[in-house]
Amino acid sequence: MFSVKAFAVDSVKVESKIYTAPFSDEYRTDTAMYNLPMISGGADANILARLNSYLATDSLLFDNIDTVIANYAICGCGTVGADYNVLYNKNSVLSISIHIETMGAYPDEYYKDVNLNLTTGSRILISHLIKKSKMTELAAELDKSVQKRIKAKVKEEQIGEEDALQFFEGKKFSTDNLEDFAFTDKGVMFYYNFNLPHVLKALSPDEDILMKWEEIEDYAREGSLLQKIIDKQ
Repeated sequence: MFSVKAFAVDSVKVESKIYTAPFSDEYRTDTAMYNLPMISGGADANILARLNSYLATDSLLFDNIDTVIANYAICGCGTVGADYNVLYNKNSVLSISIHIETMGAYPDEYYKDVNLNLTTGSRILISHLIKKSKMTELAAELDKSVQKRIKAKVKEEQIGEEDALQFFEGKKFSTDNLEDFAFTDKGVMFYYNFNLPHVLKALSPDEDILMKWEEIEDYAREGSLLQKIIDKQ
């Protein structure tokens, strides 16, 4: 008989894989850079292969890197840059935030968070962490922050009642939004995209909502990675 440790793989080695794409026309010459993560060590080969499948460019950028580079070389548009930040890498969890820049009619950016179980090599979903019976309650608690931030932004920017209704009507944190999360040293960070048009981006409230370990403990599934991490605090 033997016992299994709570965290069979504690952390992994993350390295950068950098791709560049040149563009030149009569108006400008530029080079796009895509700095993307790759897990190079800390687990056996099978687990590494599974983990890296979630970090493939067609998963992160919604297209393979050759297509992204070829498109940029033609028009200087599409996906024009990418970088990443390791938010958490311990206790058998890896959370990476990917920052992606795009160019269409207007420049834009978005973030994609990848949460991985380092022991199984699988992706971590919110349903793996939170009690099913608590999902709606958790979303409602997070929505309190969303509504508070909307009111603060309306007051700060002196937005009229009619404009505020137009900009923020229907903005509510729902259970669907729970999938946008990441682990951090302080707790679990949830994200709410206010999805305002490009010309109104400056009016968007802060989209990051941190729930500290002690705040999210009541929602955690028994035996989940989340509960195990909370127990270690």
